[in-house]
Amino acid sequence: MWDFFTEDELRCKGTDECNMDEEFMEMLVALRYAYDKPMVISSGYRDASYNQVIGGAKNSPHLSGKAVDVLVSGRDAYELMSLAMEKGFSGIGVSQRGPHESRFIHIDTMDNSNIHPRPWVWSYK
Repeated sequence: MWDFFTEDELRCKGTDECNMDEEFMEMLVALRYAYDKPMVISSGYRDASYNQVIGGAKNSPHLSGKAVDVLVSGRDAYELMSLAMEKGFSGIGVSQRGPHESRFIHIDTMDNSNIHPRPWVWSYK
């Protein structure tokens, strides 16, 4: 369906649904071409019920298929963040604490709003 990415890795872990936004996926594929390294997705689409179970943000862009979390750390995380900003992703969340295998970068294309100003970069606690 998409270069480099399968529906299986993007499915909601609670419902097995995969409702990724096509424009987001076009941008993600373009990012992957530019990055030129594998991108392991730890979270893609999320159904609202599953998002609530895991404590996800109420208005998370994962709910509309406009976000992924990519397992990455160190220099690769820095490179991925830089390319994501260059490619027009509007939200970049940084989780770089703990074991390297669980560190990730969140990228999304959420629209600018008073509640969620964009572009925006944040770190997770």
